[in-house]
Amino acid sequence: MMKLLYKKKPPRRAATLSALCLAALLLYALARVPLIAERVFAQGVTRWLSFALNRLTNFIPVSFYELIAAFLVAGGAFFLVSLVVFAAKKEFARAGLWLYRAAVAALFVLLAFGVLYAPLYARAHADEALGLTTDVTPQSLYAAAEYYVDALNETSARLERDADGNVLPTCGFGALADRLNARYAAFEGNYFADFEVRAKAVLLSVPMSYLGITGIYFPFTAEANVNVNIPAYELPATMAHEMAHAKGVSRENEANIVSYAVCILSEDDYIRYSGLMNAAAILVNALPEEQYETLAGRLDEKVLREYANARAHYEKYEGFIDSVSSFFNDLFLKANGVPSGTASYGETEESLVALYEKIVKS
Repeated sequence: MMKLLYKKKPPRRAATLSALCLAALLLYALARVPLIAERVFAQGVTRWLSFALNRLTNFIPVSFYELIAAFLVAGGAFFLVSLVVFAAKKEFARAGLWLYRAAVAALFVLLAFGVLYAPLYARAHADEALGLTTDVTPQSLYAAAEYYVDALNETSARLERDADGNVLPTCGFGALADRLNARYAAFEGNYFADFEVRAKAVLLSVPMSYLGITGIYFPFTAEANVNVNIPAYELPATMAHEMAHAKGVSRENEANIVSYAVCILSEDDYIRYSGLMNAAAILVNALPEEQYETLAGRLDEKVLREYANARAHYEKYEGFIDSVSSFFNDLFLKANGVPSGTASYGETEESLVALYEKIVKS
């Protein structure tokens, strides 16, 4: 009798994982193509889905990011303990099932991220959308730094401070979001998503400070989350930065320059002060020593005191946890095509010079 040979089908779990992995590889390959990243995702699928999520979460004051983060921490601990128990009881089949389900969940999260955020790393630069292009020379660098120092001193003189010398906000958290949204709406073109972004104040801001995080955009709920345990002058720029992510800017240095532009171009002195504090510090620190000494010496004593207060604040939260958090953030950025990793946050000197030149010419 002739023996029939049947081709063995691959196990269902292996087939599912293989299919999800291939889908993720294809998605991320497409997301790295600039034209597709811009037209299909940044101004298409990603924006539409982000808008839909934004409508669901925007006007609910609770941060879903915080709730999900707390659930994942608790769930992760339960998962690890369960695996240890399964291993101790030699229930390896059950442990394998749990690992399989965790892998499937992780791949679905990877796919969601590949649609909701990853493509934004390959789109056109935000500088181009803002019209910020220039060739920086030593002369233009000094001129821009000098402008920001003088503007900072002038703006500082119009603001009130508390007993510790820290600037007092001119509006509450919600009103600040309103003013920043209005500034974003003033930008021309369709580079930035035109839907309103309501930033969320993080309740667990102190633990976030120990992680070295001043804010985080959570693409799965389209939420711009802001650590409110930061110096008062940092709040507008930080909120504007997270809003930039929500509006389609992924790279950290570009989100920074967008936030500085939003703040510096604002008519509100408190918001403008926030942008100028960052711009002046970045450009003065980029100068040669002699020029640095000249402009640093021109900064108002109140401004210098506020810088010192900010340094003291952040130093309280530095340590092992902060270092670990920075390490993984660095890996995350490099994995998404940012070669300099966390160092990219400070890569804004050229754009700030271009912003200065655009301001003085207008």
